[in-house]
Amino acid sequence: MGEMGFDEIESALLGFLKNEIFDPGMEIRADTHLIAAGLDSFSLLRLLVFIEKTFGMRIPEAEINEDRMFSVKTIAGLIDELLQTT
Repeated sequence: MGEMGFDEIESALLGFLKNEIFDPGMEIRADTHLIAAGLDSFSLLRLLVFIEKTFGMRIPEAEINEDRMFSVKTIAGLIDELLQTT
């Protein structure tokens, strides 16, 4: 995958969550607390598979925690960070 900036990463994540995970009528923004909004372990697994397919990378298990998975913004930051180091 070519050079993808933070905004594109954030946009891809938001689109996936809005279309595949959350109820269409629910407002999900980049700073929405995903767990409070209803992200469960099954949804998280689907999100991790999406990230792997879309960005060609796996999120290390040590990074899969509430702080890193808090919001689209924190997840996009993590992906951006990991893409810079690979």
